[in-house]
Amino acid sequence: MSNQKPETGKHEGKDVDVSGDVSGVFISGDGNVVNLDKKPMQGWNLAAFALLAVGIIAFVIFILSKEKPAPVPPPTLVPVTVIISTETPQPTPLPTDTFEPTLTPLPLTDTPMPSVTPVVPVSLEEDWKAGCISTLWRAYPSTVSPVEKGNGCWKEPVHVFSAENGDLDFLSERGNGSAEIYGLFAPLPESGTVTFSVRLKHLENADLWMGVFAEPNLDSQGLLLTILNGGVSKRSIVQKDPHTYATIQGTQVLSQGNGFLISFTVTPLSVSGRVNPHVFVWDPVSIPSPQKWIFLGYKGLRNAYHIEGTFLNFEVTP
Repeated sequence: MSNQKPETGKHEGKDVDVSGDVSGVFISGDGNVVNLDKKPMQGWNLAAFALLAVGIIAFVIFILSKEKPAPVPPPTLVPVTVIISTETPQPTPLPTDTFEPTLTPLPLTDTPMPSVTPVVPVSLEEDWKAGCISTLWRAYPSTVSPVEKGNGCWKEPVHVFSAENGDLDFLSERGNGSAEIYGLFAPLPESGTVTFSVRLKHLENADLWMGVFAEPNLDSQGLLLTILNGGVSKRSIVQKDPHTYATIQGTQVLSQGNGFLISFTVTPLSVSGRVNPHVFVWDPVSIPSPQKWIFLGYKGLRNAYHIEGTFLNFEVTP
């Protein structure tokens, strides 16, 4: 072991290591003395770390408190439109019990209806005397539609027929045209005689017709007497077939005088005709019909015609 003392000279550039459990170290150099007391290193390190962490946290809080966010503008208020309903609330129907009425049967009674009293036609013997064409007469053809007056008579004229002073007057004239037939039908009793007179003023291209038929139709079975066209002072009365218009038989030329007096006699089975007084009698024609119809009228021939005259003294006897 050397007994040398440690050097006291200045040692530059040399490090001094101190290790071990040293309670005090005395270092001298350049006249300075430094005393170092060594404390335990572990406790100091924990305290320093805790202080450093606290410092960092405080610093972050400080920085964050300085950077305040920009203020957010308040929300814009949007006006609210209030819609007021004007609809009237409909009441909710409540269920109710259906009422079923009790029907009490009433005794059946006849409901009085207003009675319409039919107008009675004027009789055939009285109508002309009253200046009336009775509604018992039917116009022919059916295209002629007479109108009722409401007193049992037709409004006049019925085509070309008019009643006055107890007579049935007729007057018809026409220019060119085809043949045509017009007249009146009236019902007769099952048995009896109908008598009348005829006076002619004009009979130019027209024939006067008088007859009795099974129906108010010239196509039915019947007896037809005619006064053929020509001068009216003297004329023959001729029986014609109503369907073919063929001549059957006739009288000699007769003077009209105050008129030609004609009569038809009907039975349930036939009809016969004659010129009075006892001038000429036609054979009976079979018409097995309880109801027969008398016809008074004319046939206008082809082309122009003119007919004018009067039926008078009409009478029906059983």
